[in-house]
Amino acid sequence: MQPPAELDAALLQALVTLGTAAFCWYLFARYRHRYFLWWSAAWTLYVLRIGAIVAFLVTRQDWWLFTHQVLTGSTALVLLWAALTFSRSTEWRPWYSAALLFPVAWSYLAIYRMENFMLAAVPAVLFLSIATFTTAWVFRQQYKKTGARGAAVLATVLGLWGIHHLDYPLLRAQGAWNPWGYYLDILFVLATGIGIVMLGLEELDRANRTVALRTSQLERLSARIVEQHEEERRRVSLELHDQTAQVWAAVKMQLGLLREGAPPELSPRFDRTLDLVDTGIQSIRSVTTNLRPPLLDDLGLAPALRALVETFEAQSNLEVSIDLPDQMPAVTPDAALALFRAVQEALSNVARHSSATSAEVRITVEANELKLTIRDNGSGFPDGDAPSQARPSFGLAGMRERIAALRGSVVLSSNAGALVTVTLPLSDAH
Repeated sequence: MQPPAELDAALLQALVTLGTAAFCWYLFARYRHRYFLWWSAAWTLYVLRIGAIVAFLVTRQDWWLFTHQVLTGSTALVLLWAALTFSRSTEWRPWYSAALLFPVAWSYLAIYRMENFMLAAVPAVLFLSIATFTTAWVFRQQYKKTGARGAAVLATVLGLWGIHHLDYPLLRAQGAWNPWGYYLDILFVLATGIGIVMLGLEELDRANRTVALRTSQLERLSARIVEQHEEERRRVSLELHDQTAQVWAAVKMQLGLLREGAPPELSPRFDRTLDLVDTGIQSIRSVTTNLRPPLLDDLGLAPALRALVETFEAQSNLEVSIDLPDQMPAVTPDAALALFRAVQEALSNVARHSSATSAEVRITVEANELKLTIRDNGSGFPDGDAPSQARPSFGLAGMRERIAALRGSVVLSSNAGALVTVTLPLSDAH
């Protein structure tokens, strides 16, 4: 019968290791990284290993000693695999199975076929130490590559643990470490668990920084696309205004001159043609205004919004009210254009989708923020909150991009109709 102190130490080691395995499983369940799963599997094997040695100490049956030896080697290999999965995303190869066969084959020979203890123990200990040293080396390379402190901790702890394995034939097998060897292994398990947590947190932080960088790059790209889009609209608007509209104006003048010298019976035809030319010129002017509102560049945001609302009322037969501050805050040209486009897109959606009879445009300034709201009394958004993902609104997506480039936000909601709320920080909009 083994001393209670040794059994108590083994039980404590099993509890600590089981807690480490459970924590690694929690990390896997939360972050879905494979290496957390393999670490959890390794510590679970380690707990089973402790159970096997306790069973052997109590029963003295060779089967439990054989199981203990197999689980010991397997644990070291799974820890190595977890390290490779983490640092190199290594994929499984069939020939790796050969390494798993060594603990089984050698444990059978050492326990059931060999008489000399040292000859049986040394190869098993060397295998265990080499696997542990290799795991330490993998984390050492990871530290040199990334500077992760968790990798440095794991490399150090596993390196010391590999050295500790080598004393087994000379000290622990002779009872020299009993029960202190268990407590030393507990410290190694705890230190390894701390290293895993540090490494996981550092990887999470690195992933967050990468996501933030990619998000920033996408935001800059989105802003650049919006800027190029507006420049192209400006170019097309100027070409239509300065070239196409002028050509049609010249055509109208020529038709007027021809009408004066034409026979009276052709006058109705000339009048019809001139009416068509007027319609074409008006259409071009409407297109140029939508592409790039001249009032926005010439007079500013407030007059441009009032003109937009008046034009929308005349074209849609909807009643639209507009409420602007007596003193509009000064905003940058980009912010003014983004707000104008937001009202333009929102009113366009009201006319096309809402079945509304009235709408309201309002701008307020609160706590260094400019808030623009466009509300209608129609049916609201299709799903009661925002545009359906099955039918995305590219206009609303463009609105979001423009506002996001100015560090603002767009909130869509349904409350007795559709409500679009645009918020811009004035510190960035000035």
